[in-house]
Amino acid sequence: MISISRLDGSTLVVNADLIETIEHTGDTVLSLVSGNRFVVRESVAELIDAVVRFRVGVLLAAEAASTPVVREQTRVGLLVSPNPELGEEAKVIPITPGRRSVEGD
Repeated sequence: MISISRLDGSTLVVNADLIETIEHTGDTVLSLVSGNRFVVRESVAELIDAVVRFRVGVLLAAEAASTPVVREQTRVGLLVSPNPELGEEAKVIPITPGRRSVEGD
């Protein structure tokens, strides 16, 4: 959505995806696919810039939504496989950052 100003100073928010044409005929006229037309204060260049910024924002939001968030790990574990011959079960040995752990620690 982009915000536009009518000639009387009132503000209108328009779905940027529904803009069909922007023309300069002394005034800037914004035409929507629905057939609605608005005479606005913004120039053609300002409206194009607003639409581009809107679309960049949509792409950035989509990218952010699809990128997994990686949280800092404060503890790491080492999985030790069980040894059925010795009657052992699988266990996790905690390893804190900056410290190495060996079995039996």
